[in-house]
Amino acid sequence: MTVAVFSIPRYVLSHVFVHPLGSVGDYLCRFVTGGNLMWTGGAASVFTLVTIAFERRDVVARPYHVIRQLSKAKLRALVLSSWTFACLLNLPLFFIMSYDSEDNFCIETWPDPLLPKLYGIIWFCVVGALPIFFMAVVYSKVVYQLWMRKSITLRINRRAILIPRKATKMAITLTVIYSICWLPNLILYILAFNLSDTVYGSPLYRWTVVLTCLNSTVNPFVYTLQSRRFRVSVKRALLCK
Repeated sequence: MTVAVFSIPRYVLSHVFVHPLGSVGDYLCRFVTGGNLMWTGGAASVFTLVTIAFERRDVVARPYHVIRQLSKAKLRALVLSSWTFACLLNLPLFFIMSYDSEDNFCIETWPDPLLPKLYGIIWFCVVGALPIFFMAVVYSKVVYQLWMRKSITLRINRRAILIPRKATKMAITLTVIYSICWLPNLILYILAFNLSDTVYGSPLYRWTVVLTCLNSTVNPFVYTLQSRRFRVSVKRALLCK
């Protein structure tokens, strides 16, 4: 919802209204039309996916370790930490975003040309390369435990591993979709400040933003198709039960 709401002014309705100039326009870019809150929501989503990956690992590999179970208190702390870290990661954008009347687009005006290069690399590592690497390693272990390990325990308790398998399939699907949708934008973001400034805000760059928005759009459908409990909960919410 955060991604959808704050991507619309920047990429859909930018030609429908006249953007204010001066300090008012700059502040509007930083908090509404610049998409900063959209990227904050996107960063929080990948941190949540990493949390889910480690939770799947613990459920499958250490099902009887009560101390490692994801309690409600731990879950609240993890969610809060994900959003806090996402806000800190995007904090510089709330100071350097400004409105460019010639391009009719909110742009990043960094005080030093080296800073956007470093920031792009940080974004690629923290939101792209490292999370995807960690999730790939963790899920490879989970897949080995659930599908490839031929132990007596697993053969006897087929029904006991059915639910972890279904939940893990959903989590892996979300991870693959995330990688496909986010990597093009993260790569172009680095190229924009290292090779050519024309890349930033170009039609190709905007199409990569469409992919990132598609990621947030697809997730609820993945949940709905693969989780009966999610379908039941959505139905109860729609019926106000």
